[in-house]
Amino acid sequence: MEKNNEIIHINPHDLPLYCAGSHTEKWNGHPRVFLPIQSNSQIECPYCRTMYQLDGEAKGHH
Repeated sequence: MEKNNEIIHINPHDLPLYCAGSHTEKWNGHPRVFLPIQSNSQIECPYCRTMYQLDGEAKGHH
């Protein structure tokens, strides 16, 4: 699968973090997968390779 170069910035209010694939059409997505992001770090979705950046502390979230 082709790598998605976009980095989506989120903050602690957006947690828990999940990805459901394409942000354009529901039929073009993938199963919803929750991503265990750590404070002030990045994580990549294993399905669509979208990168997420958490800007802040992930207090009380897994």
